[in-house]
Amino acid sequence: MNNMDYTQVYQRNIGLFTPQQQEKLRNAKVAVAGVGGVGGIQAATLARFGIGELAIMDPGVFDEPDMNRQFAAMVANIGRNKAAATAEMLKEINPFLKLTVYEQSPATEEGLAEFMQGSDIVIDAIDYCGIDYKVMFAQLARKMGIINISAPIPDFGTFMVIFDPQGMTMEEFYCVPADPVARTTHCVPYDQLLEEHHSEVLIDFMSGKCNHISTNAGAACLSGAIVATETALIITGKRANENIAVAPRITYVDMMNRIFETYIPKMHRQSKQ
Repeated sequence: MNNMDYTQVYQRNIGLFTPQQQEKLRNAKVAVAGVGGVGGIQAATLARFGIGELAIMDPGVFDEPDMNRQFAAMVANIGRNKAAATAEMLKEINPFLKLTVYEQSPATEEGLAEFMQGSDIVIDAIDYCGIDYKVMFAQLARKMGIINISAPIPDFGTFMVIFDPQGMTMEEFYCVPADPVARTTHCVPYDQLLEEHHSEVLIDFMSGKCNHISTNAGAACLSGAIVATETALIITGKRANENIAVAPRITYVDMMNRIFETYIPKMHRQSKQ
């Protein structure tokens, strides 16, 4: 398969992208932190776009509840490291892909900087239970001047947030306390961010009535689609900088209620836009 021709493999992209824009994808790097619930599908979709280089990380292993939504969660991969198993599938999707795989999350800022180094865009698909790591990831992306994209999957949809290095921070957007101790009990204000779109299922999780957040394959695929597509549009320049919907704006998709919209949550409408 090593004798495959890149231009032939990705010829169906041409028309939507020019050959020059496809070359930008071929020469681009994206770092994806977390390849479980949404990160694996985001990475796989980027691979199908013809992205040239991916760095992926995940210290977790696949277990049975992952199989309802996670890209590489299949019978053969139960008990395997998520990053390692996902990497094998990514190489089958895109044989031209340069791939760096971290089976453990770098514990230091220096290690994380190495993971992000050279990236055009980074994607935060870190479980929100790892809030301290999300903070370190977001702060470092900002310090390195890299756009940071995230798209969690509430209910039957997703909402994408793009953090520009010069704009609203992830901590400001999610109201994350500066005090590390206070972070341990911090709950993401999904009800305020999603406003009338939030569900009772989500509220039950936030209040502790349910010990897991309900998720599904459709929402995970939506997250993969909108994040990878937006990433490709930004890298190729098809999405002009002034048209990128950066935080505090949310791009919200809800298949249950057939909603697609970009808005600023009321809680952030007094923020600098």
